[in-house]
Amino acid sequence: MILALSAIILSYLMGAVPVGLIVSKLFRGVDIREHGSGNIGFANSLRVLGVLPGVIVLLGDVAKGVIPVLFISRLGAIQTNALTPYIQELCGGFAIIGHIWTVFLKFRGGKGVTTSLGVFLGVYPLAGLISLGVWIVAVGIIRYVSVGSILLCISFCLVVFIIYGPRVWSMGIMGLIVTVMVIYRHKGNIQRLIAGEERRFGHSEPV
Repeated sequence: MILALSAIILSYLMGAVPVGLIVSKLFRGVDIREHGSGNIGFANSLRVLGVLPGVIVLLGDVAKGVIPVLFISRLGAIQTNALTPYIQELCGGFAIIGHIWTVFLKFRGGKGVTTSLGVFLGVYPLAGLISLGVWIVAVGIIRYVSVGSILLCISFCLVVFIIYGPRVWSMGIMGLIVTVMVIYRHKGNIQRLIAGEERRFGHSEPV
């Protein structure tokens, strides 16, 4: 049990690494939280910092989801215990929680989408890729990252159920919880969408 709990804590800390803030400091010498939407995630980093820093933030945040479910979770599976059957889901879920509520930034972080994508790709690559495809199509057509992000999580839950059925109920539950968290973190975006004030993808605010 100690190893499983250690893996969960390590996954949280991995997810809590503020990649967007680190990249903004290294590339532009600025605090990303003071520019654009104030978010440390991919969309705001791309908008404020440019393509290369934005892509680095994207890859870093995705890695924060992939590494816990593929590698850190193995630590928790060394000793069989009550958490072992669900260790991947737990490590992935806490990595996402770490990204959203990071201990390194007084529990204020990103919106969890790219790290969620990393978790999805790590556990069920096919479902993750289909969900990514939904995001690309949605953002390409309507150009709202927030809508695409919410659809990404919803589509993952649906695809997992369609492909794998009820035998992966634990991942389905995690997907639902993640979707609720992502929607909650996008409540401001949803309000701006309703008011017609949401920024479209491609709008830049360079520092």
